[in-house]
Amino acid sequence: MWGKDYQTAHHNLLYDTGPSYSADADSGNRIIAPYLRAAGISHLDGMIVTHNDNDHSGGAISVLQEVPTGWFASSLPADNAIVAVAPQPRRCYAGQHWQWDGVRFDMLHPAWQSYDVEKLKDNDRGCVLKITSRFGSLLLPADIESSSEQALVEAQSDALAADVLVVPHHGSKTSSTPDFIARVHPKIAIFTTGYRNRFGHPKAEVVARYKDAGSRIYRSDEDGAVLLDFGKTGISANAWRKTAHRYWDEAG
Repeated sequence: MWGKDYQTAHHNLLYDTGPSYSADADSGNRIIAPYLRAAGISHLDGMIVTHNDNDHSGGAISVLQEVPTGWFASSLPADNAIVAVAPQPRRCYAGQHWQWDGVRFDMLHPAWQSYDVEKLKDNDRGCVLKITSRFGSLLLPADIESSSEQALVEAQSDALAADVLVVPHHGSKTSSTPDFIARVHPKIAIFTTGYRNRFGHPKAEVVARYKDAGSRIYRSDEDGAVLLDFGKTGISANAWRKTAHRYWDEAG
């Protein structure tokens, strides 16, 4: 899926960078960098690439080439081509935290020792980030699957609750276990899924779990970009295809 841009009052963070399409085209140079320029964002204070899957890392080099970036965190191997060109590269691991403009950022996963486990799936080493402000919180769990969700429930139970959740692994049936959903208990659940994607994400039974938990559902394949604003009046979520619909969009 495309990258996610998060802004505090004076800082910008990009979390994942979407896929590469060909040797010359990727979501970084075709979507993310143009969007950042249009939004008046001339630099990134930090960039996180959660893991090595193309749909999360494919646009990274293009963004790094086009947008000045302060630091880069990931779970990528040290010899990865992205790491080789990244500024101030570092590994993400549970326990990292920082504050920008009164907003706290906490890395909840993976455990540092997981980098010594060669057989661990890339999905289960994804960088899980919790963002907390006085107006609400957001949990970004990348593509973690059920075993990592259980590890988080056991090790980070008190930290998981969040007002907004970007649903793990695009709504795959290998993620979003009932225990995990209960601990997070999100008011808003966002599924990042491609239109008519070949994996059939999100799975109907997973969507149903969030609806049963009382979450308001957004889907990128139906809603387009989901714009979140955390402010004094609460959390607003707006679907781009509804706020800027075109005449050919029947849903508009």
